[in-house]
Amino acid sequence: MTKQHKTSSVIPAAGIHAQADAYLYEIAVRTAAVQEILDEANAATQALVARYNAQLEPLGALLISAVMALEQTMKHNKKTLFDGTDVVNLHHGSLIHSIVDKVKIPKTALATCEELGFAEVIKIAKSLDREAIEKWSDERLFLIGAERKPKEEFSYDLKKDQPCAKP
Repeated sequence: MTKQHKTSSVIPAAGIHAQADAYLYEIAVRTAAVQEILDEANAATQALVARYNAQLEPLGALLISAVMALEQTMKHNKKTLFDGTDVVNLHHGSLIHSIVDKVKIPKTALATCEELGFAEVIKIAKSLDREAIEKWSDERLFLIGAERKPKEEFSYDLKKDQPCAKP
């Protein structure tokens, strides 16, 4: 008994090629249309961002300057402003003075914590390198519980130098 190949459609091979080519044409045309709109949107976005950045930049610099001036005023005049109180309520807001304990961590603290075994304060981000693992032998994959399985993939490639002319 000979093995018979099942066909998935009743369209002849030339028709299937024409249908696949028509889909490639449609993908190329739609990709070009999407890219055209994205380019237009990016240009409009860049123009809008540039317009508002031109307005925001000097205002941001003035805001930072005002904050620094207020902080210096509070620091240099703390006896006058905070005479026996931690909060001074003014017409446009409140000034707050507090003394808090801050920890100054030296640059050598990480190495010292590792030496002393203080692992609870050390952050470690672990992840697997999939590309490196995919190069391993099947025996090595088995050791970590991984396996290599065949996977069917389909892809396409559009001709870049061809104009979008309908077939």
